[in-house]
Amino acid sequence: MKTLFKTTALVSAMVIALGCSTAAQNTHQTDLKKPTLLAKLPVAFNSPASLTIDAYNNVLFTSPNLHNETFLKQGLIKSPAVPVIGSINQNDTVETWYTFKPTDMEPTSGTVVPMGIAKGPDGNIYIADMQLWAGGESRILRVNVKQGQAVDVDVVAKGLSFPNAVAWHDDNLYITDTVLATDKGKSTTSGVYKLNINELNAEKPVTLAKYQSQQQHDSHLFETFMSNGSLGFGANGLAFDDQGNMFTGLMEDGTVVKTTIDKNGKKLNSRIFAKGMVANDGIHWDSHSQALYITDLFDNALYAISTEGVLTLLAKNGDTTGAMGELDAPGEAIVRGNKVYVTNFDAAFGAPNMVNQKPDMPVTLSLIQLKN
Repeated sequence: MKTLFKTTALVSAMVIALGCSTAAQNTHQTDLKKPTLLAKLPVAFNSPASLTIDAYNNVLFTSPNLHNETFLKQGLIKSPAVPVIGSINQNDTVETWYTFKPTDMEPTSGTVVPMGIAKGPDGNIYIADMQLWAGGESRILRVNVKQGQAVDVDVVAKGLSFPNAVAWHDDNLYITDTVLATDKGKSTTSGVYKLNINELNAEKPVTLAKYQSQQQHDSHLFETFMSNGSLGFGANGLAFDDQGNMFTGLMEDGTVVKTTIDKNGKKLNSRIFAKGMVANDGIHWDSHSQALYITDLFDNALYAISTEGVLTLLAKNGDTTGAMGELDAPGEAIVRGNKVYVTNFDAAFGAPNMVNQKPDMPVTLSLIQLKN
C-alpha cells in the first residue's frame, strides 16, 4: 500500500512561515484537563483520523493506516494493515466496524484512504477517500448501513483533489477540499463543495470538474478560501452549528472561518471566527455545551470555541508516545455525553514547529471528561 507520509520531506520544506509553536492568542487556559487513555489500538488501526456518531450513538472513526511503511521498517508490524473503520460503543469498548474490501479499493492506487466521516440523514455513513498522494482518483464513498451494520460500499462522487472533512447540513453533504491550487510559500486555494443527497447515486456518481480558477470551477463549489501557503494545507475541519452556520478550519493559517447561510442554503458571507492556533485539524459541534471542539495537530492541543469565537484551551502536552493517554498529534475530537473522544493521528511532518517528532507505538485514543 502506498503511504501518504512519503511526502514528509516535501511538507517539511513547505513549512516556512508558521513560526514557533505557541498557545493561541486571547485563549482562556484556566480549566486545563488531563487526557486519559481510552484505548491502545490493535495493529489493525495505526492512524486513527476522523470521527462521527452513528444512528445508534456509537462513535465511529476512520483509520487509513498511513503508518504502515514506517511501522514495517521499525519492525512493529509484520504486514500492512488494511484501512478500517472503528467503533466505540456505549461502554467505551473499541471494535472493528468495517474493514475495507478489495472491491472497495480505488482501481489505480489499489487502496482506500478514508479520512473524513459523517452520518448522513439516510443513516448511511459517508467517507472522504483522499487519494491525492496515493496515486488514485479521490472519491466520496457511501457505506450502506442496515440495522447498524455496514453492508457494502458505493462510490457516489469523484473528481475531488484533497477531500478531507465531510459534514451534513439538512440534505446537503459539504466536503472540504484542502488543496485546489497552490503557490508554494505564497498562498493555498482551498474550498468546500456542496452535494445534495439526491445527486449521490451509485449508478451515476457525481463527477466534479477539476478546479481551474476562481472564475472557472465546478458549480458544486460552495466556498473558496485563500490561506498563507506556508504548509500547503488549507480548508481542513468542517462543522455546522444548530443555526446552520458553517465553520471551516484553515490549517496553515491556524484559523476558523464562519460562513453564514440563509434558510434556502445560499451562502451569505464568510469571516474569520477564531484564530491563534498553529495548525488546526478536525472540528465538531456539540449542541449541549454550545461549542466547537477542535484539535491542533501541530501543537498537541485541544480547544473548545464558544459561540463568540473565544478559544478555551482544554488540553495540551509535549511530545509523547501517548501511552498514558496524552495527546499525540491529535486529529479530531467529538463529544458524546460529557466525554470528549480524541483520535491521536500521530502524524510527524518533520516541521520545526510541530511538537510530534515521529509516529510511534502505541497508537491510542484519548478521553477527556467534561463537567456535567
